Amino acid sequence: MPPVTPTFPGTVPPPPSYQQPDLVDVWDKVSERYRGIDIGAPDHRAWMERFLETTGPPAGRSFCEVGCGSGTTSAQLAKMGAQITLVDISPKSLAFARGHFQAARLPAHYAIQDGLRIGFRDGVFDVVFNGGVLEHFTDEGKVALIREMYRVTKPGGLLLIVVPNAHDVPFRLGKWIAERRGKWIFGFEDDLSEGRFRALARRAGLPGVEFAAHNPVVGWWFLPYGRRLTDLLGLNTAGWHARRTRFGHVLAMAARKGK
Repeated sequence: MPPVTPTFPGTVPPPPSYQQPDLVDVWDKVSERYRGIDIGAPDHRAWMERFLETTGPPAGRSFCEVGCGSGTTSAQLAKMGAQITLVDISPKSLAFARGHFQAARLPAHYAIQDGLRIGFRDGVFDVVFNGGVLEHFTDEGKVALIREMYRVTKPGGLLLIVVPNAHDVPFRLGKWIAERRGKWIFGFEDDLSEGRFRALARRAGLPGVEFAAHNPVVGWWFLPYGRRLTDLLGLNTAGWHARRTRFGHVLAMAARKGK
């Protein structure tokens, strides 16, 4: 029997449409926190390790990040020789990412677009990806976003989508506490288990999807004093953050598009 995903009372109900109605306002506000990102931190190093294991070497390949936020991952890829296109519906997020790239003298293409209607022709990019985006849509929106990202992926290319794992119990509890206190800043968020994610990918028509979860540490940071606890226990290391476990905070779906 698969493990039962815990639920907590009082979570924010889904919006009636595909996306939260104040989507742009929410992510404009979230973008104000991007300056605190430390790409040298153990969790970010572990993230890039797992990311590159899935995508392979980036040099000379085209990557499109749909819902780019800070653009931090894409900037690291650009330093490795990738050709980058950044897409976001939030002008402030895209402006931050552009400033980040320009300060590092890294080339990129930028587009203020809705991920449900990406203005590119079919099969443009070697890798299409995002992290922390899909969970902010209703199920109908999730399916539509998966299809649209897959559409602009080249034959033989890779679609990679990362979400918070619904089996990360400390994270789910910390999120519930933050919502009750009015401290949750990310708006509507519907986190996914592997089973639900697989079913959505099937509805979107994706063949041969693969799933992997890692990082059992970050979820604790959403609890009061959780980060201090993981530091005291010596868990804030790249090795622990990169550890694969079905209860890890980072749940990734990878789909290779047939030629």
